[in-house]
Amino acid sequence: MDSNFAFLLPVMMLIFGCTFLIVSRFGSREAKLWGPGYLFAAAAFSVPLIDSLVAERTASLIADALFLISFIFYSGALLARFGLPSWLAQRFGFSGAIYAGILYAVLVLQSIPVEFLLDDLGCAALLAFAIATSLRRVRHAADRVLLAVSGLVVADTVIRNIVFVFIIPSYGGHDDFISSKYAFYMQASASILALIFALAALAAATFDTITAHRDAAERDPLTGMFNRRGFDRMVGERGRVQGAVIICDIDNFKWVNDTFGHGAGDEVIRAFARILQVRLPEGGFAARFGGEEFVIFLPETPLVAGADFANRARLAFAAIDRKAIGSDGVPIGSDGGITASFGVAGANPADHSLYEQIARADKALYGAKEAGRNKVMVEGEPPSDMSGPRVVSVA
Repeated sequence: MDSNFAFLLPVMMLIFGCTFLIVSRFGSREAKLWGPGYLFAAAAFSVPLIDSLVAERTASLIADALFLISFIFYSGALLARFGLPSWLAQRFGFSGAIYAGILYAVLVLQSIPVEFLLDDLGCAALLAFAIATSLRRVRHAADRVLLAVSGLVVADTVIRNIVFVFIIPSYGGHDDFISSKYAFYMQASASILALIFALAALAAATFDTITAHRDAAERDPLTGMFNRRGFDRMVGERGRVQGAVIICDIDNFKWVNDTFGHGAGDEVIRAFARILQVRLPEGGFAARFGGEEFVIFLPETPLVAGADFANRARLAFAAIDRKAIGSDGVPIGSDGGITASFGVAGANPADHSLYEQIARADKALYGAKEAGRNKVMVEGEPPSDMSGPRVVSVA
């Protein structure tokens, strides 16, 4: 059984270490740290397999160092996952102090219990520090599971030392350590917890990678806003929440591209997107549906408030400094400026989906275009430029 554990753990750790390094190629920051952590742990658990090549105490010191290094990587992976500072110098300094104590215990005191205590509790302290500093950064279930499993690893390390070092000394000597009860329990618990720990970390890293790729697929690369796919997902998550829908379109945008080039056209789109985004109320979201057309949903917002939002955005866009957008300092739209038109629709109990409301807002937008552009048209009302004193400059 001892021999089986001796071969099982290094192989398991090696497989997970390689798996994490593969996952890291897809952009996971913490996977770049989990991978080396498991590889160093694999090396540490492999030391008993080569104890015939080196002296027992030397092999023990090598294993102690490898375990500390693996937990430096584990704790660093947790800190990286939750966006915390690495505190690398502090963690290395702490580990160096622990290892100095281990050297003293092995070479001077020749005390196996002190060696075990320092190495195990040093590893546990590194992981416990990362857990404690990460608790307030938990975002979802994958985070909670990962921290819970990390806590189990710390608890197992502490309990193992209390039981097998203090209560029932069962660690044996350097010569017979591999056959001791301490070694058996350590390898048995490590086999189970290493598997659970790796799966929890792998699930969390994979979850983030999938989320990042999904977010990239649902975002417009030019403006950073949702695209149609992202808008559909947000609508689906809101369920039957009602509110105002606004569709807006930059007036004469083809003229901008034809006159000043597509680069300048892109800058106009970015400027318009910024105006919409900075004015979105909490809970509202906007998307670029394509070209120069944008759709905005304001949950729990009455039609009048939606029209007011549209008008403030219209005035702000008409007032921006065109030189800040123009190519090589050429003021875009100097013969009258660039404007946008808006169509606004309110919720209707008869609607089966939000897209029926969007269709009414789109019809209102066409009405604003036909009425001369640079206007806000509310469904069922005549188009209006809704002129007023509020003109906002946008940097």
